[in-house]
Formats: sequence, C-alpha cells, structure tokens
Amino acid sequence: MADARRITAILLAAGLSKRLGRNKLLLPLGDETVIRKTAKAVLASAVSEAILVTGHEEAKVKQAVEGLSVHIAHNPRYAEGQSTSMIAGIEAASEEAEVYLFVLGDQPLLTPEIVNEMIALYEKSRPDALVVAPTFKGRRGNPALFAASLKDELLQASGDAGGRGIIQRLETESPGRIVFHRLPNDDIFLDIDTEEDYEIMLRKFPKTS
Repeated sequence: MADARRITAILLAAGLSKRLGRNKLLLPLGDETVIRKTAKAVLASAVSEAILVTGHEEAKVKQAVEGLSVHIAHNPRYAEGQSTSMIAGIEAASEEAEVYLFVLGDQPLLTPEIVNEMIALYEKSRPDALVVAPTFKGRRGNPALFAASLKDELLQASGDAGGRGIIQRLETESPGRIVFHRLPNDDIFLDIDTEEDYEIMLRKFPKTS
C-alpha cells in the first residue's frame, strides 16, 4: 500500500443542505452524528491526515467532531459551491501530499475498508492512475481519489462541479488514467436529501445505549 504519510483526506462539511432544509451533517444516527461517523471511518483508514472543511454552521460542525484528530479548515466562500471547499482543503493540506481523497461529509456508511481498497488500487495502478472512483452498476460516486499531480487543475474547479470535470476529461482523453473500484452495493451513495431518506438511514444505525 502507498505510504500513508502521503495521503490527505479532505472531508467536505461546509454545505447548506438546502434540499433537506436542515443541516444533515448534524443529524443523529444511532449514538453519533452523520459527520462524526463519516470522519471516524476516514480516520480509521490508512490516510495520513484528515482535513475537515467547514462553512455553514461552522461552530456546530466543529463541536460534532470534537476530540477527533481532524484539522479544521474554514471555507468562508462555502455558499459559492462545493468546489470552493475542495480548494480550501487542498490549500490546507500538507505540501508533501501525493494523493487527495475527497469525502462528502454525509457518507456515514463509508468504511475504512473501502478507503483502504481505493488506496491499494491507486498504488497497484501507479504510475498510470490519476483518479480512483467507486462504482456500483455503472453509477459513479464518492469518495474520489486524485493524484496530487492534478492539484493545479483541481484548484481551477468552480461551482458544484468539484472534480467531475477532470474525471470527464480523463474519460474522454485518457480513460486508462482512471481506475474504478467496483462496490458490492450502493450504500455509500445513499443521500439524505429528504426526511424519507433520513428515516431509511436511521434504520441502518440502531442506538446501542
């Protein structure tokens, strides 16, 4: 596996949760919040550092991850789209980072094993691979891993496009530079955009106390 000191995870936790109408990162799932579960999964993996990018309700999000070994980077431009949080995370990352792993803050079903499998795929596919992304039955999602050689292009992202533009470009120009990690199910792609979505997610996390 790649040297863990070179892998920076960037958790995007700045969004407004407009569709749900309340901050989904702060919703309880079992005994913890959405963002705390996501952060703990990342921290239990082989990454060297985890940067959590805050924006909307910064103080509450920081409180939700209190005690965890995450570095906080605030994005004052969070309302301008997800790309601004990606950029804030990259700018806060170690200069020695060779890989950026972008994780959505609302992926509580993410596991350390999935992260480690993606890292292993990247290492196995070097030097050709520039991107590793998970897929399930043709659907592509997050988290997404980008080689730091794409840093300048990532810093040019705008709006909510994030790294999708880079992936689309590579698929057209150099499909061999993308490695897809095929998942056995779509759990990590589940969204919490409605109250019904939240009810479905709650059933996956029964309280233990």
